[in-house]
Amino acid sequence: MDAKPFNDRLKDLGWSPYRLAQELDKIRQTEKGAGNYTSTVVKFLENPNSSRTMTFLDLVTAMDGEIVIRWKVKKEVTVDCKEVKIN
Repeated sequence: MDAKPFNDRLKDLGWSPYRLAQELDKIRQTEKGAGNYTSTVVKFLENPNSSRTMTFLDLVTAMDGEIVIRWKVKKEVTVDCKEVKIN
């Protein structure tokens, strides 16, 4: 995973890594302070691949983002279908 989109988002927000660490502290509701998360944020911004999944999810949320998963459809499923006749 490329770190550039995350660094670009941080720049767009006008945030420093410390500011992102503050948001991470709010999301995790630990009240440990941003200093506790600064190195986690810096490591993530350098190499997202080395981060834990929970860190990834929390930091995306902190930057007001969302994760979207699209599954490839293997079968069609119809739910509550009504037949309509056209004259």
